[in-house]
Amino acid sequence: MGQIDYLVVGLGNPGIKYSLTRHNAGFLVLDQLARKQQIKFTRKGEKARTGQIKIGERLVLLVKPLTFMNLSGEAVKILLERYQLPLDRVIIISDDVALPFGYLRLKPKGSSGGHKGLASIIAQIGQDFPRLRVGIGSPPPEEVMSEYVLARFTPHEEKLLPLILDEAAQALTMWVEEGIEKAMSVYNGPVRAVQNGLKP
Repeated sequence: MGQIDYLVVGLGNPGIKYSLTRHNAGFLVLDQLARKQQIKFTRKGEKARTGQIKIGERLVLLVKPLTFMNLSGEAVKILLERYQLPLDRVIIISDDVALPFGYLRLKPKGSSGGHKGLASIIAQIGQDFPRLRVGIGSPPPEEVMSEYVLARFTPHEEKLLPLILDEAAQALTMWVEEGIEKAMSVYNGPVRAVQNGLKP
């Protein structure tokens, strides 16, 4: 289709048992983008599954690393070297336990915030890349963090997920078309479409 203009990388773990877990929020956002443009993901070597979409006149590569979360940086580095893109054209989508469920946060760069997938990417390419964090909320005091992020969303959360994922997809589209600052001003904060349904 031509030269890739942007990379949109969703973080998650491959395999059906992880597909609707909180840690796979990045994969789920990519699935929403793929559905909207009616494309399928194909395997790109051993490290990732990818799909190409058009946003305006720009060609965007959607990337799902197959390395499992903690080694996500390996796949990102390979693709970044292949397509020779500046870091401001690479955005990483991850779950975030520091954000309430139903919230989004775009940032132009920053630390890992304790997220091991982001930490792996920062170790490989540095931290000056945009990211979209999808709020999954924090676990109750009695629950181990690793068990919480690898658990499925609750039935109530699953009902609201399509609205959250759709707004995340809109945020990414605006990022490509109008830049990070504009997308931050519009989409950072609670997802408007689900505010009335956030509490059971």
